[in-house]
Amino acid sequence: MNEEMINGDMKVWDVIHQHPETLEVFLKYGCPDMRKGIFALSAHIMKINWAAKIHHIDSDKLLQELNRAVQQTPEGSEPGPSLH
Repeated sequence: MNEEMINGDMKVWDVIHQHPETLEVFLKYGCPDMRKGIFALSAHIMKINWAAKIHHIDSDKLLQELNRAVQQTPEGSEPGPSLH
Protein backbone atom coordinates (compact mmCIF):
# COMPACT_ATOMS: atom_id res chain seq x y z
CA MET A 1 0.00 0.00 0.00
CA ASN A 2 1.65 3.21 -1.09
CA GLU A 3 -0.72 5.48 0.81
CA GLU A 4 -0.42 6.49 4.43
CA MET A 5 -1.91 3.95 6.78
CA ILE A 6 -5.07 4.84 8.66
CA ASN A 7 -4.31 5.98 12.20
CA GLY A 8 -6.35 6.99 15.24
CA ASP A 9 -5.77 10.70 14.75
CA MET A 10 -7.53 10.74 11.37
CA LYS A 11 -11.06 12.09 11.12
CA VAL A 12 -13.72 9.44 10.56
CA TRP A 13 -15.27 11.37 7.67
CA ASP A 14 -11.94 11.67 5.84
CA VAL A 15 -11.35 7.93 6.13
CA ILE A 16 -14.81 6.86 4.91
CA HIS A 17 -14.75 9.50 2.18
CA GLN A 18 -11.33 8.45 0.86
CA HIS A 19 -11.92 4.72 1.46
CA PRO A 20 -15.65 3.88 1.23
CA GLU A 21 -14.86 0.22 1.93
CA THR A 22 -14.07 1.19 5.54
CA LEU A 23 -17.71 2.06 6.25
CA GLU A 24 -18.49 -1.66 6.50
CA VAL A 25 -15.85 -2.03 9.22
CA PHE A 26 -17.32 0.82 11.25
CA LEU A 27 -20.82 -0.66 10.88
CA LYS A 28 -19.55 -4.12 11.89
CA TYR A 29 -18.36 -2.65 15.18
CA GLY A 30 -21.73 -1.04 15.89
CA CYS A 31 -21.04 2.51 14.77
CA PRO A 32 -24.01 4.28 13.18
CA ASP A 33 -24.13 5.07 9.47
CA MET A 34 -21.96 8.16 9.51
CA ARG A 35 -23.02 9.31 6.06
CA LYS A 36 -26.36 10.60 7.29
CA GLY A 37 -27.85 13.18 9.63
CA ILE A 38 -26.15 14.27 12.83
CA PHE A 39 -23.69 11.39 12.54
CA ALA A 40 -22.30 12.88 9.32
CA LEU A 41 -21.75 16.17 11.11
CA SER A 42 -19.94 14.53 14.02
CA ALA A 43 -17.86 12.35 11.65
CA HIS A 44 -16.34 15.53 10.20
CA ILE A 45 -14.77 16.41 13.56
CA MET A 46 -14.46 13.02 15.29
CA LYS A 47 -11.16 11.22 15.22
CA ILE A 48 -11.10 7.44 14.92
CA ASN A 49 -9.72 7.06 18.46
CA TRP A 50 -12.63 9.10 19.82
CA ALA A 51 -15.16 7.04 17.89
CA ALA A 52 -13.63 3.83 19.23
CA LYS A 53 -13.77 5.11 22.80
CA ILE A 54 -17.37 6.33 22.51
CA HIS A 55 -18.54 3.01 21.06
CA HIS A 56 -16.41 0.86 23.43
CA ILE A 57 -14.31 -0.55 20.60
CA ASP A 58 -10.70 -1.65 20.93
CA SER A 59 -9.01 1.05 18.83
CA ASP A 60 -6.09 -1.18 17.85
CA LYS A 61 -8.43 -3.86 16.48
CA LEU A 62 -10.50 -1.24 14.66
CA LEU A 63 -7.42 0.31 13.07
CA GLN A 64 -6.11 -3.10 12.01
CA GLU A 65 -9.40 -3.94 10.31
CA LEU A 66 -9.69 -0.53 8.66
CA ASN A 67 -6.20 -0.85 7.22
CA ARG A 68 -6.85 -4.43 6.15
CA ALA A 69 -10.03 -3.33 4.33
CA VAL A 70 -8.09 -0.66 2.45
CA GLN A 71 -5.23 -3.01 1.58
CA GLN A 72 -7.61 -5.68 0.26
CA THR A 73 -9.32 -3.27 -2.12
CA PRO A 74 -7.88 -3.31 -5.64
CA GLU A 75 -6.86 0.10 -6.93
CA GLY A 76 -9.42 1.76 -9.13
CA SER A 77 -12.40 -0.04 -7.61
CA GLU A 78 -14.89 1.53 -5.28
CA PRO A 79 -16.49 -1.16 -3.13
CA GLY A 80 -19.08 -0.46 -0.52
CA PRO A 81 -21.79 2.16 -0.35
CA SER A 82 -21.26 5.56 -1.85
CA LEU A 83 -21.06 8.67 0.31
CA HIS A 84 -23.12 10.69 -2.15
